[in-house]
Amino acid sequence: MVSSHSFKRVMKAVKKVREPGEKPEDDLFSVNKYVCDLCQGVREREEITQCGFCGRWVCRDSCWDDELKACESCAGLIMLAKDKEGD
Repeated sequence: MVSSHSFKRVMKAVKKVREPGEKPEDDLFSVNKYVCDLCQGVREREEITQCGFCGRWVCRDSCWDDELKACESCAGLIMLAKDKEGD
């Protein structure tokens, strides 16, 4: 569990890529498919989710950390904050 102090530190460190609810980037070569902001893979709408920390739209199968409910990029910052908390 991340403390509220660490959570605030993570939120300050995270650069917002998109605003909440901002639509994902369309794939130019297909209809109704979107681009993962991290791996750049093309996915159906149901296969991507928006990170509540940075706003990136990421694929659930490889760029999403279900345990931390964050994209892999933000999950790394959360883990660093947890490690620092333990020092």
